[in-house]
Amino acid sequence: MKYNFNIKIKKTNRIRTVSFLVKNQELLISVPKFISNKEIDRLILSKINWINKKLSSEKLNTPLIAKSFVNGEKLMFFGKNYSLKLEESCFTNIVLDLNNIIVSSMDINNQDKVKNIIRNWYIVESKKYLIKTNSYYEKLIGVSTRKLLFGEYKSKWGSCNSQKRVSYDWRIIMAPIEVIHYLVIHELCHIIHPNHSQYFWMLVEKYMKDYKLHKKWLKLNSNKLVI
Repeated sequence: MKYNFNIKIKKTNRIRTVSFLVKNQELLISVPKFISNKEIDRLILSKINWINKKLSSEKLNTPLIAKSFVNGEKLMFFGKNYSLKLEESCFTNIVLDLNNIIVSSMDINNQDKVKNIIRNWYIVESKKYLIKTNSYYEKLIGVSTRKLLFGEYKSKWGSCNSQKRVSYDWRIIMAPIEVIHYLVIHELCHIIHPNHSQYFWMLVEKYMKDYKLHKKWLKLNSNKLVI
């Protein structure tokens, strides 16, 4: 059976009992050699609620990389690190050049105001890109979103409910383009398969052959997608 998390199994003669450990968004299982794969699968299913709680808890407790909003600080946009460049001006504006995110404002020495300017810019850019990308994959997959929502969520980057309401965390705009596309495909495939069954992952793979790479990138780098 396929799961929405990675599993590493270690079989050894040195132990007589089964142990489970969740680490770095993976399930690590140590089992005696005589335990069959079918039995291992049954044991995973019996612990699935505990496993999911541990995965969610680990994600929530991943330390975030705080920003100071000073000249030269690195900010991510579409997976690339840009240097923050602050310029004093009577007008508030943001310009993206080859290597810099240039913020013009009267309040460049006010950390909170600079943060809000950048945050609002990210939100606008994220909505524009996600609306366009969501529409593209709706047509490709042959599904229709009833409502598109944007927010800032603690334990998810996207969701799709039974009413076909699809939600995205606007901060995903900081991730590489391929990761953003993986997220959109993932959520839209839930309109057809509202679970993480084998058929769901087969459908995701149909539209993104290397989805596992981007899924793993998101798990390992979530703490970088903050401002």
